[in-house]
Amino acid sequence: MRKRLAMMLGAALAAVALSAPTASADPDNPPDFKLPFPCGQTWVMFTYDNHGPGDGSQEQKRIDMQWTEGETDGADVVASAGGTVSHVEPGGVHIDHGDGWFSQYLHMSDRVAEGTEVQEGDWIGTASNVGTNDPHLHYQQMYDSDGNGYPTEGSQTGGPDELVYPIIQGKEYRLTPGNAVNLKSTNNCDGDPGEPEPEPEPEKTKLEYTGDTSLADGESAELSAVLTEEESGAPVADQKVSFELGAEDSAQTCEATTDAEGSATCTVEEVDQPLTDEATVPVTAAFAGDDAFEPSEASATLDLRYVTGRAYGLSAQIPLPLLPIGIDPTPDTGTVRTAGAETKAPQCAERIEALVLSAGPLCAEVVTKTGPNSSTATSTVAEARIGLTGLPVVEISGLTAESSSTCSTTKGSVGLDLTVGGTPVTIPDTPNYEINLGLGAKLVVNEQTPVEGADQGLTVNAVHLTVAGGTDLVIGSTTSAAHNCA
Repeated sequence: MRKRLAMMLGAALAAVALSAPTASADPDNPPDFKLPFPCGQTWVMFTYDNHGPGDGSQEQKRIDMQWTEGETDGADVVASAGGTVSHVEPGGVHIDHGDGWFSQYLHMSDRVAEGTEVQEGDWIGTASNVGTNDPHLHYQQMYDSDGNGYPTEGSQTGGPDELVYPIIQGKEYRLTPGNAVNLKSTNNCDGDPGEPEPEPEPEKTKLEYTGDTSLADGESAELSAVLTEEESGAPVADQKVSFELGAEDSAQTCEATTDAEGSATCTVEEVDQPLTDEATVPVTAAFAGDDAFEPSEASATLDLRYVTGRAYGLSAQIPLPLLPIGIDPTPDTGTVRTAGAETKAPQCAERIEALVLSAGPLCAEVVTKTGPNSSTATSTVAEARIGLTGLPVVEISGLTAESSSTCSTTKGSVGLDLTVGGTPVTIPDTPNYEINLGLGAKLVVNEQTPVEGADQGLTVNAVHLTVAGGTDLVIGSTTSAAHNCA
């Protein structure tokens, strides 16, 4: 009896010794793990965001695998290294390789029995879709770092995370989502095991700008681009595209992610760009690239909407025989050209006296605004008198001329009281009303002409007198225009 008890105690102690980690366990010397499929088969390895390690890193520890040359569903799965089947669960097999090292295989239909001793390349199950929708094999490696006899996954048990980055056929793999690798199995091969399949080269990409082509300061602008594979034209989804509107100190930026059609769109809430001589703004779209796709860039030149305007009180060229009269536009705002909001109003001219001509006070102003762009030019003349020899005297009072333009419309108006030869003249509410003064003289009231080269624009002269021989006299002139509206 004592002898039998001693034998039983010895066996129990031996069992304890076998289950405890051996002194030779070394995390830096894993088994010679091979791809868990028969020799010569090529399988693609990939991963997802939820495949570990749980520290926010994009490098994952769990790998999914699918057969590139045949049907994954029903394919044989073999031991990646020799050991003992330590645990079998629905769809899963765990193998203890000794010295603290373990491997795990999931989503299998048929499985080897628990306790089975296996060698590298021995059949352990059949790949399927058990526990998942898409047939594949889930594979991971673990090292029992705390020596308690079994590995733990911290993200699931709350204990230490003993998952490791898998080492397969002599290479450690730290896959990131979207980065797939093809690998040919050297499991239980005779002779030269061969080299792993080379990792695929990143695809060349093409980026094309598709956003707004015309923009305005003070308004929002929609910037967009389409990212595709250069060779196939297939859209590239879930990639960040950065946009830069303008350059250097005036640069405005935004960023967007491509959708299923490869399109990325973002908005610059309020455009603030300088008006150049060309009235254009550069825009650049850039994709930085990653392991799967090469970087690409697209650029375009956008039109910047702007307005112009001018107003003056009076100008005259009267070639009198002995003392010709030449009066430059007075007061004159000059030509205003801007993409922003501003007011230009020179000092009013109190009085102009020139033999056959008198007027005053005279004022001129141009006001521009944004959101949307607009230009309004206004000229006022309190009273004016024209007394050319041989012609009836023309008297004007309360003159106001206005021209206003946006990208959608332009309009002009004139208000005044007019007498010719002492007789009041009723001015109709229509532009370009002509009065024949005789002797080749013509008086046009509310003269309106479009501005050439503008999308919308109008010049309004309240009174324009011309006489054969070169006399040209304008009282109350306004011009406004909008550009780059398309």
